[in-house]
Amino acid sequence: MDINPYDAIVVGSGATGGIAALTLAEQGKKVLVIEAGPQIQRKEAINDEPKATFNRLSGLLSKKHAKQSQHPGYWKNNPNLYINELKHPYNYPTTKPFLWTQGNQYGGRSLTWGGITLRFSPDDFHPAKKDGFGPNWPISYDELSPHYDFIEQFCGIYGQQDDIKEVPNGKYIGEIPLTKSEQFFGNQVKSKLNYPFIQSRGFDRNSSVQEKVWPRSSSIGSTLKQALDTGNVQILFNHKVESFETNKTTELASKLTIINLENGHKKILNCDLILLCSSTISTLRILLNSEYNSNSKGFKDHSGKLGKFLMDHISVCRFFSVPKTKKLGPQSDISPALSGAGSFFIPFGTNLPKIENINFLRGYGIWGAIDRLGIPDFLQKDSNSSIGFLIAHGEVLPRKENSVSLSKETDEWGIPIPYIEFEWSENELSMAKHMVNTMQKSVEAADGEIKNIDELINLPFGNVFTENLIALSDSPPPPGYYIHEVGGAPMGNSSEDSVVDKFNRLWGCKNVLVLDGACWPTSSWHSPTLTMMALSRRACLNIKKT
Repeated sequence: MDINPYDAIVVGSGATGGIAALTLAEQGKKVLVIEAGPQIQRKEAINDEPKATFNRLSGLLSKKHAKQSQHPGYWKNNPNLYINELKHPYNYPTTKPFLWTQGNQYGGRSLTWGGITLRFSPDDFHPAKKDGFGPNWPISYDELSPHYDFIEQFCGIYGQQDDIKEVPNGKYIGEIPLTKSEQFFGNQVKSKLNYPFIQSRGFDRNSSVQEKVWPRSSSIGSTLKQALDTGNVQILFNHKVESFETNKTTELASKLTIINLENGHKKILNCDLILLCSSTISTLRILLNSEYNSNSKGFKDHSGKLGKFLMDHISVCRFFSVPKTKKLGPQSDISPALSGAGSFFIPFGTNLPKIENINFLRGYGIWGAIDRLGIPDFLQKDSNSSIGFLIAHGEVLPRKENSVSLSKETDEWGIPIPYIEFEWSENELSMAKHMVNTMQKSVEAADGEIKNIDELINLPFGNVFTENLIALSDSPPPPGYYIHEVGGAPMGNSSEDSVVDKFNRLWGCKNVLVLDGACWPTSSWHSPTLTMMALSRRACLNIKKT
């Protein structure tokens, strides 16, 4: 492949890499996208059963998916879209487990994400104004709103105009109808408990659906596709970025070292502009390996915050049943698909129900669905009930102790692997208790009952797959589980208190932009991908002005 000339290098081909490549390409810039994984064809991403089940069993027995298999998405997606943990390791303290899900392939984790696209509210950008804890974002909702608009319209997002301040309205192409059980559940929690209830917002399907074309939820089926159509984008597969070097005179990045993962050969690329979109922890590894403390030719972080203040969402999951009654009307024989828009939300934010003393900061929302799990009738233990789930996910406070650093160990290509140190604080654990009580009241309001999954479904050989699943535990899963990790290179108003500026540029190296979740100063409670994409587009459009 002829990779010269190019004006910008985008590291990563997932959600943020796709929108970055598109935005730059449409400005006429020549873009090289570097992807650590291989190029894959559409048929290789489909969840093809029973082949996928055998591959999952292999992933568990070989331990190459020992950690990633804990997430429910692993069980509905093609397991080959999850990285081999034995070849791409990371470390953490034995008493502080962290579950890191990686997707090194064309399209990255956009091939496996749930496709939920909730906007931040104006208050989510300035949480410290309310409770005084930690930083605020250096930008406002109004600055990001037009970029939300563009992405929703470009990708084709489903949703309703609900006029709830915790989740501002967006630009939607239609809605995915709720199931009759979901309608009943929503009516009950609204009328009996006065809880907010909305149809979820997002895509109508993900990449595991057996279709010939890539769905719009993937970067391959949306942003990257259009970026490639401009003729201004090339993609270099199976290459991992090691680090970048800076010119001491200009204090700009000048060289990028990449490694061919197939043969181990190193190559140095000249660069005028680098955009890091490889997902939070991978981007932090690149930054830490490129910073002066690790690399004498690297940039200098004057804030001391690089690698610090890592965040995720704390989550609690509960399965439940609600009775099928005549109130619901006739039931469809076909189980509607679970998707980003084919589901519902109870979007509290910080406007939480006063069911008990609230002894924690910030807020949460609850995602759920009923009659969408695709469970055949013959496997259900009670044919007169409908099966649903609720997953609460809440904001995690930015704390210096939660961090990513470089391990003394290296991978097989000689690159230091991440060392992740993260644990829930009392604030998050108190929030989790409140989540459990709220979910209990919600289910009771709909005349339902929370149950273990084995009380709802007859699982042949089920214990082989479920006996160690964290999702089925009563306790909150460890950090990383929800795959919403953000932070570590926070944006701010000065080089003394942040790693990047309000347009995502490194203070110490202005031609390197951090566009994925690593740049977040706070986490809010929403699914982060839409906001990451909006931030990425905003930053790339600013390049044209400077």
